[in-house]
Amino acid sequence: MRTKYFILVVAIISVLWVDSAIADKKWSMQGVFVEGCSCKAPCPCELIGLNEGCNAVGVVSLSEGNYMGADLAGTKIAYAVAPGEWVRIYVDGKNDGQREAAIGLAKGMFSTFGKIESTSSANIDISGMDGSYTVKVNNGKLMQLTTEPVLGGDNKTPITHTNIKNRFILVFMQGRTIFGSFHDGERKFELKGGNSYFNNRVGSEGTFK
Repeated sequence: MRTKYFILVVAIISVLWVDSAIADKKWSMQGVFVEGCSCKAPCPCELIGLNEGCNAVGVVSLSEGNYMGADLAGTKIAYAVAPGEWVRIYVDGKNDGQREAAIGLAKGMFSTFGKIESTSSANIDISGMDGSYTVKVNNGKLMQLTTEPVLGGDNKTPITHTNIKNRFILVFMQGRTIFGSFHDGERKFELKGGNSYFNNRVGSEGTFK
């Protein structure tokens, strides 16, 4: 009788633990982040709150990452957004499982910016370093972005923003968008001379409720 009772207790605990793990969707990520938008620098959307009229594109390239136990190392996530209105997400992963996990993470990251209109797979390329980045999605036909850093008072390192609203990218370095574009069906815009943020040492973790 005691053995049956013990087995029942263990089974209940296991079910509760699994339910809790699913309810609290754990994530972690390390890598490179860059985005560009139509706002004059600095864009308030990432710092203090959404700015109507902003259009933005960006990429998160993960050197390491995890979403609900799925390994996201090597995954890239691109997005286009009109904050407060719509978001479109694109992922580049090794297999279907990794891509689905990347979509789950991306939805958690960007749902506060607006309705997730679509998620799809794409070929995402990012090159450069230290704020000078070139991004191409589907060879630039879908999305492209070129940026440069904005240096601070020492004329050596970029202006840095901390203690910001974004809980995924905890520190933003200031950049400038040289050029950007997005074309996907009825959604399209171009960027020139606007704001850019970047971080080449992203490191954060948490849970989605």
